[in-house]
Amino acid sequence: MTMSWYKKILTENKKGIIQSAIISLVITLAFSIWYFISGNCFEWKTISPISQPSLLYRQFYSAFVFVTIGAFLYYIVKLWKFLYFILVKILRSWGLYELIKWALWTFLILITYFYIVPIVVDILNAVISFFYNLAILLLYLFPPIGIFLIVFLSGYAIHIVTKRMIDKSDFQK
Repeated sequence: MTMSWYKKILTENKKGIIQSAIISLVITLAFSIWYFISGNCFEWKTISPISQPSLLYRQFYSAFVFVTIGAFLYYIVKLWKFLYFILVKILRSWGLYELIKWALWTFLILITYFYIVPIVVDILNAVISFFYNLAILLLYLFPPIGIFLIVFLSGYAIHIVTKRMIDKSDFQK
């Protein structure tokens, strides 16, 4: 059985994704500890690490519509079959069918861009902001945990990098 394209990409880039996440966590923890050591107190902050993609990323929006609203209209409502029956079978107008299909798809992409994706991005940012602030609060209350995490994650990152360097040097021999 073949692997879907997104699973293949994630599998191929798994180590890089994990390393990036570890480095981001270490840097965040280090800056947070530095912030508190410099005498500042904990303050709940709203962060927005995810931004809405531009409308110029048409492929993203088209894929998003395809797996959400488009799938609903295709599999549940059977809109495309209905349009095909009316416009092609009865009226014998393939061009009108293609035009209406294009107009509906463009409308769905615009609805997604202006309404659905902003709501999803806001929800994701709220969840990330909540957990970020919770982690920073715990770090503020218990600084040794943050220091331990920095040391542990740094050691783990160094271990991964040195292992990768050793594996590459063995491969080149």
